[in-house]
Amino acid sequence: MLNKKNKIYAGMIVVLVIGVYILLSQSLFAQVLEDPLNLEGKEPIPELAGRIIKAVLGIVGVLALVMFIYGGILWMTSGGNAEKIKKGKDTIVWAVIGLAFIFFSYAILEFILKALKGE
Repeated sequence: MLNKKNKIYAGMIVVLVIGVYILLSQSLFAQVLEDPLNLEGKEPIPELAGRIIKAVLGIVGVLALVMFIYGGILWMTSGGNAEKIKKGKDTIVWAVIGLAFIFFSYAILEFILKALKGE
């Protein structure tokens, strides 16, 4: 398992990654929060739903990246312990599977939204 120092470093990395993501996507969240139910009719509902779902997929992507980093840290700090190496490898494999799922979800979402828009 990770010692206290490594847990602090891992926590700092997670906070940094999430903070950067929030700063980069702040304008998207601000637009969604201004009129979440589209009461003013500024934007068609499929586009609003698409923006919200894309934001959620982005957050899930960040979490998958964090798990990928966590698996690497587990593996690197295993000290030759076969159990810890297996746990690190499994974490990385599941993070990669999660990223693939996110990419496919995004592709399907784009296809559906383009079909709804009539493009």
